[in-house]
Amino acid sequence: MQLGDYIVKPSSKSAEEELIDFLKFNNFSYGLEFENISSNVEHVMVVNVIRKTYFNIDEFFVPHSKAICETEFLDKVKYHPQKGAEYKVLCNDELVYEGFTRCSMPYGLGVAYYPNGNIYRDGIFYIKGIIEGREYYSSGQLKFEGKWLVNRGYGPNYPTIGNYYAEDGKLIFSGKFQVKKGGVGFPMMKYPKYRLLEKDSPKLDYVH
Repeated sequence: MQLGDYIVKPSSKSAEEELIDFLKFNNFSYGLEFENISSNVEHVMVVNVIRKTYFNIDEFFVPHSKAICETEFLDKVKYHPQKGAEYKVLCNDELVYEGFTRCSMPYGLGVAYYPNGNIYRDGIFYIKGIIEGREYYSSGQLKFEGKWLVNRGYGPNYPTIGNYYAEDGKLIFSGKFQVKKGGVGFPMMKYPKYRLLEKDSPKLDYVH
């Protein structure tokens, strides 16, 4: 399995179709090149929330304990229509976010934007910001792809594992990040050195 993978076993054909519609609505692409099944075998879906892809594989190759149903997956990506989540476009003179929200703040699958219109972060938003997905430089170049840890102290969430790229596209680091906390819990990146907030990042309030 790859970082960001979820193994989903839909409870019915109609549930699978509804899940695919949900993924397409959130700009997931179908990864045909990864698929390894024929039409007459039992299969599960592999959904990657970092690459934003999905495809089917033979159920035989996946331990049963790894699979979750479609409702569990939707819970994992923080989509709770029964609890008041709404899909919204948030603007502050310009577009700053589009995706699922709670109390008009990013919560669930969504995309945040720089003032220049380029993507800032794309993935799953939760308490204090993004927790899984991708972050970009304001130039549009990919900066990080992986997972962030929810910071229970002062300060933002911070990268915990993934790939970190320079603005020229060169891979700087891949693996687990080393972080220490200040006296009030503010995260300080020990290795690799990483700017937690770009200077031109959008001003967004997050659920706390």
